[in-house]
Amino acid sequence: MKRRQQMRAQRARAGSQGSARSAPFPLPVGGLFVEARNSEVRGSFAAVLENWRSTGLSVETRPQVAYVSGATQVRQRIPFELSASPSYIEVFADHVEAGGSEIVRALGPDATPAFISGQAIIADGQGAPLRFTGEAFEPSTFTTSDDSDPETFDGVLAHHDRLIFWRRGQSLDFYYGGVGAVMGELARFPLSRLGSVTGTIAEILSLTVDAGHGMNDTLCILTTTGMMVLYEGLDPGDAGDWRQVSRVKAAPPVPGRPLTQVGSDLWMISTSGLVSVTDALRRGVSALVGEVSRPISDAILKHVQKGGEWQLHTAADGSQIIINHSLEGVARQWIYHVESGSWATADYPAACWHNLRGKTEFTHIEDGRLGQLDRAALGSEEITALWHSSWFRLPTAQGLATVTPHILAKGPLTVRLAVLTDHDTTQVDLDEAWQTVTLQPDNPGDGAEVIALNELIAMDAVGSVFQLRMEVTARWAEIVGMDVTLQ
Repeated sequence: MKRRQQMRAQRARAGSQGSARSAPFPLPVGGLFVEARNSEVRGSFAAVLENWRSTGLSVETRPQVAYVSGATQVRQRIPFELSASPSYIEVFADHVEAGGSEIVRALGPDATPAFISGQAIIADGQGAPLRFTGEAFEPSTFTTSDDSDPETFDGVLAHHDRLIFWRRGQSLDFYYGGVGAVMGELARFPLSRLGSVTGTIAEILSLTVDAGHGMNDTLCILTTTGMMVLYEGLDPGDAGDWRQVSRVKAAPPVPGRPLTQVGSDLWMISTSGLVSVTDALRRGVSALVGEVSRPISDAILKHVQKGGEWQLHTAADGSQIIINHSLEGVARQWIYHVESGSWATADYPAACWHNLRGKTEFTHIEDGRLGQLDRAALGSEEITALWHSSWFRLPTAQGLATVTPHILAKGPLTVRLAVLTDHDTTQVDLDEAWQTVTLQPDNPGDGAEVIALNELIAMDAVGSVFQLRMEVTARWAEIVGMDVTLQ
């Protein structure tokens, strides 16, 4: 029996019990909560919330993308802001260029930068570390206190004005230079002598902890097995000014760029989900389950099992924390909106994210174009945004007769709306349930005119459990309210 026939039969059985009445329907201002896909949770959460963002009172489409460069073969962009004219160091397959300067050098795909003495030092494990002075590129010549080859170092960090190098996934030892030195001898620090530290070095980072030398003075060594070893002090070669302060077990990081600064904290994507590094130092493994990440934790864990590359990135203005996952040429994001404290997903075609001149930008995953997010601008991109409510019941009614969305938009607007009445709804049922409304502005060319949709849409949905699904296509749209008629 077709879905509409089933619903008519249900309505006939329901008879004329009670009269229709109007009621407000909650907007998903609480953001995404993946457990709502099959559960009945608070109405302010959404089972699917893609290309929307919550303002706390309404939901509006994600920022538009303005492409500020054409297609290019660039593989990686490294922001360089230690000059009067900030620019990107652009990494190509066979050369590197920045600020009109160029050097023939094939860098690895995950080259790591550090910034010291007004210069950038780039390590990729496939040659001598590369130095950019702001005007020219030069190889940096280093030697080591043992027989290790500096050309194999693929990790680098500037910590307390010293360069620290390591080999990811190869050793537990790291190497450090002199204060302010961009070449010369590197001394070895044998972390491997600590017999209880497992794995090899995955990342080394500076952590904001007040350990007696001011801020950012704690060196955190993260291993491939998820151990964190912390040292405080200014000189790893001076036993009087260098000591271990903590050693904890957390969770292994995922491949890619899994760390980002969030205020005074560091967040990390691990094989067990999103982790606060600061929290992990206090609570260990128990830090893996946090109130912030709980709404998306199941989705993240499922995608971690699929593999791919990960990046955790903080927007230039601090308003968003972006989790970027790319696999087989397709990218998707989970975005935490700091002001509203809510999550949503997005479909930006981003290989990796970076900030420059106060702008949040990304490198296109297919053609290397430089995309820039601009919340204020209205570009030509038509955004398709999805909202699936959590499942809900109507204790005092038989169903939903109508839905009236209140939507503001710029440019042409298309809205598709459906109400499901069964967890086992098939694609055929969904195709039958969609109701479509389109609206055109009087002056479609300028794109600045705000149009409003307040149309009553017949749903005729009768059942015991319901889910509302909405698909909005527009250059910009904001859902400011929604009313339903109960029957």
